[in-house]
Amino acid sequence: MTSVVILAVAGHVLLKMGLNQLGQIGFEQMGDPVRLVLRTFSNPLLVAALPLYGASFVAWAVVLSRMQLSVAYPALSLTYVVIPFVSWLLLNEPISLIHWIGILLVVAGVLLVLTGGLF
Repeated sequence: MTSVVILAVAGHVLLKMGLNQLGQIGFEQMGDPVRLVLRTFSNPLLVAALPLYGASFVAWAVVLSRMQLSVAYPALSLTYVVIPFVSWLLLNEPISLIHWIGILLVVAGVLLVLTGGLF
């Protein structure tokens, strides 16, 4: 399960970093889809995110072959814990106290589900 979370977080962070370089995508950019696709696939960070998403999918398939979905899926929500921390660390995104409290509640919920699902 850890590999799924790590790969997904890495993919999301690279996607965000690449989109920060690309800029906002709005109706104007969508009006020229060929240019948008070319710009997207010429950005190394966006391209690097794709195999991470693919590897995350494969790792998730392995997890699902071994665990109940009702137990595995809540564990996947650990990305909600790791992504804000990594976003704060690497992207300088502010995280409010309320956000941190919400993260702690997610962790508590995951622990409850895993404990109940594993025993």
